[in-house]
Amino acid sequence: MQPMLSIIIPTYNRESCLDECLGSVLDQLPCDYELIVVDDGSADGTVKRLAGYDGKYDNLHILCCAHKGASGARNTGLKAASGKYITFVDCDDCIRDGFLEESRRLLKTNSDLYIFGIEQVQMNGKTDLWTVKDSLYNDISAFADDYIRKRNLMIYSNCNKFYRRSIIEELDLRFDEGVEFGEDRLFNYRYLIGCSRIETSSLIMLRYMRRYEKSMSTKYVPHFFERIMLLHRAKTECFLALSKGTSREERRDFAACDLCREIGNTIARFGAEPREKEDNLPAVNELVFGTQAPETEVWYDIPRIREEALEGLKKRIIDTIEV
Repeated sequence: MQPMLSIIIPTYNRESCLDECLGSVLDQLPCDYELIVVDDGSADGTVKRLAGYDGKYDNLHILCCAHKGASGARNTGLKAASGKYITFVDCDDCIRDGFLEESRRLLKTNSDLYIFGIEQVQMNGKTDLWTVKDSLYNDISAFADDYIRKRNLMIYSNCNKFYRRSIIEELDLRFDEGVEFGEDRLFNYRYLIGCSRIETSSLIMLRYMRRYEKSMSTKYVPHFFERIMLLHRAKTECFLALSKGTSREERRDFAACDLCREIGNTIARFGAEPREKEDNLPAVNELVFGTQAPETEVWYDIPRIREEALEGLKKRIIDTIEV
């Protein structure tokens, strides 16, 4: 019998949190779901710990591959998966108690993509909820229209979604193993092209555990601004192509706001990573001010001046962008 859902967990040198992650899935795993764990060439005790699970569950499959990064490990899991739907969980996070049973009813609606909420757990134990409302979109254009207008439909992560495997295979879709940052977003933008029916749910799927001071979202990323601009272009191209019901003004405002938001996110990293300021501030200045770059760099560190500069950029974009 074909599994209803394949849950893919890539792991690399995470022996310390592996039991918590796998336990959160196995303690609620239905017999018609499968769990695929892919060890990405770990050098700690991960392989030994995984061996303790081997053979204990008929619907648990443990795979090992040479170290290729999270994208390569996810691709290995995709090749082995047989479920009607696919989902991903990072090995240092957990699935929320009761979620798998609660979400089963949604799969009966036969949508192409399901999007759920995330509970972020800080290192001090405090939690934040990132949520979406219960909504059904019967065509991709309606979803794209709503995103362009609201911009809060949780599209970035792979770990709060159920994907239809047949669409992944029809599109020959895999994670780009040459991309270190934003590969999940690129996967999602490409996947949306094959979707018709999309459902968002107020259910909280994931407990996103902030276990470390440094993560990909905060550690130094070479050429960060160049990479974030590529992601910005991929996002706007995706949604502007799929949207059929938005006005020209809405589309221009969406593209301009997204660019300004990404510039703001880039600037916000400068305090934690001074190397990124050195790498990226000249390109940011050129984009925001053109040839009239500021004589002082203090503008990026004063919120009011920063907001005024980005608002000016937004107006210039809206005046010139063709969508």
